[in-house]
Amino acid sequence: MSRLLRWAAAAAVGAAIITACQERLTSPAQCPELCPGGSAQVFDTIMPAVAGLDSSFPAAKDAATGGYVARGGGVALLLSSDGFAASQDRAIYRFAPRSDQVLVRDTARSYTVDSAQINLTIVARDTLVGGLRLYLYRLPSSVDSTASFETIDPLLVDANLIDSIVVPDSVHRGTVSAKVIGTDLSRIALVGADSTLAIGLRMAAVTPTGVRVGSLVGTNASTFISYVTANVPDTATAILHPALTRATAFNTFVTLNPIVPVDSLVTVGSEPSNRGLLRFALSSQFLDSATIVRATLELTPVQPIIGLPDDPSILRTLAVVADLGAKSPITTDVTFIRDDTLPPVQSDTLRVDITRIVHLWQSTRSRPQSVSLRMVPEAATFGRAVFFSTRSHGPDPSVLVAPRLRITYQRAFPFENP
Repeated sequence: MSRLLRWAAAAAVGAAIITACQERLTSPAQCPELCPGGSAQVFDTIMPAVAGLDSSFPAAKDAATGGYVARGGGVALLLSSDGFAASQDRAIYRFAPRSDQVLVRDTARSYTVDSAQINLTIVARDTLVGGLRLYLYRLPSSVDSTASFETIDPLLVDANLIDSIVVPDSVHRGTVSAKVIGTDLSRIALVGADSTLAIGLRMAAVTPTGVRVGSLVGTNASTFISYVTANVPDTATAILHPALTRATAFNTFVTLNPIVPVDSLVTVGSEPSNRGLLRFALSSQFLDSATIVRATLELTPVQPIIGLPDDPSILRTLAVVADLGAKSPITTDVTFIRDDTLPPVQSDTLRVDITRIVHLWQSTRSRPQSVSLRMVPEAATFGRAVFFSTRSHGPDPSVLVAPRLRITYQRAFPFENP
């Protein structure tokens, strides 16, 4: 075939291809061999957590996990009245020692206490519950982190009462004070070696409720102020000393019937701060071939999660950077952190949108398919969650209660072979 004939044949083939699939603005495209066939379909699937590998543990004392939050180590202390459904709590403060002398003209002098004041900070309360009253009791100065509800509550009796504070219904947060004067000063007398004041708090209200009060970590712990008169025998007039202020040196709270984690359940919150770790195993084929529209983490509570109205707890779900069990480092990228505010009573299945975290698993296969669960503020909220795990069963065996992902996705769009 001559060069001219070969050129003509090639031109004819090219014209045929162009004619077979060309854009026509006024009519549908005509390229059945190349255009996709069928229509987009959306599917739902449920992927349970990996059996036996969902767990909870107190946060490890490790910089990568943000530290261990022990009872009393949070941004607030819990205090509640008898009968409060979330928990019954008593708060404790121990102040720095108060010297029995003051300096007057470079000379240490004894003094007489004229009056005293104990300041407390209300961080949060249920603003719909009125008649709030805080009771302050003297405790042994040796009180420490080993204190328990069983050892503290019997000491909160009239014989040890220092004073009470009536909190107006209009005061939702801020500083409230108890002022001690006259013969009541004997209740806080600090003599000789016993120069440290420790107090325990209990409360009452119109209906059972709770409050959160200030703490050392929250930089708003209680303060103890003594207004004194220095004893100066060589002058006709005593010299007034403005005030001796003692800050909180130690604080904690004790809880009746604290939640004790068990291996067959996933506990989040309480104190010390339990955290949950859930592991999943989505196949590479699924992650490669599916367009994930939405991914929802579903958690079934064993019992209602009860918080404080007007001061809700937050369940925080975080992507895990490396799966090291209790010491697993977690992301600091807010894109892959999801905070969900819980209602005062959460009794049905808790659903958390973690679509972005699952998209991360699709884009970076080096990341473990794991999420960490926390209740914030840690060790400082009434909300305590206990969820069913893959090792436990609900009352109805036919109902799935294990942690699970509900994924809405599209399959890869089907293209026809030419």
